[in-house]
Amino acid sequence: MKQSEAIVVWTPVRWADMKPETAGQVAVLTYPDTTGATGRYMMTAGAVFSGLKTLSEEARIARLFIDFQTLVVRDGLDPQAVHRAFLAIDEYRFRIAPDTEGAEFEEPPEED
Repeated sequence: MKQSEAIVVWTPVRWADMKPETAGQVAVLTYPDTTGATGRYMMTAGAVFSGLKTLSEEARIARLFIDFQTLVVRDGLDPQAVHRAFLAIDEYRFRIAPDTEGAEFEEPPEED
């Protein structure tokens, strides 16, 4: 899914007493959330940020990787779990190192 259609939801590890069922977990949901699944988590990012669509492409991509860093470093989520969840976002898959599991090319490289 496109970044503009993706809601990143998570609960920081340190908030296990507030939301024990999702502490340390992350998911990527479709925007808008018509199921109410975002309510199971403490934090949201991505398409729920009203300014996302007004950002330049470079700024949106930076925001995506800043969100990744926030989940891992600030909130203590497992980097591989965050990576697996973010693979649902096209812009993430197209911009991670090409030899990383789950990476894709937006346009396949030309063959020699």
